Amino acid sequence: MTSTLIVGGSGGLGGVIAQYFANRGDDVIITSRDKARAETIAAGIGVGVRGLALDLAQPETISASLADVAEVDNLVITAVGQAANTLAQFNIADAVTAVTMKLVGYAETVRVLPTG
Repeated sequence: MTSTLIVGGSGGLGGVIAQYFANRGDDVIITSRDKARAETIAAGIGVGVRGLALDLAQPETISASLADVAEVDNLVITAVGQAANTLAQFNIADAVTAVTMKLVGYAETVRVLPTG
């Protein structure tokens, strides 16, 4: 059986992708920063879908978040920060969070994934 992990699969594009892979018969894992949200959305998508908490902005927690994931054949990362940041109203904290998610969080997710 094929397994698919969708980081950010609890809404928007990630939710649509999760539904596609679930309909195809994959074992699907979706993530959200909030475990209850991930589990609720996963149950709504269907059988064989489970939800986990994972926060790309806290890369030091990613390994523990994925500790019970046995194998991943497909990885989709749709999670992005939602804070708008302009040069005129530059927010350093939001910029650091975005960079951490996209450079460190994405890389750490790939690094710790078990593959088949």
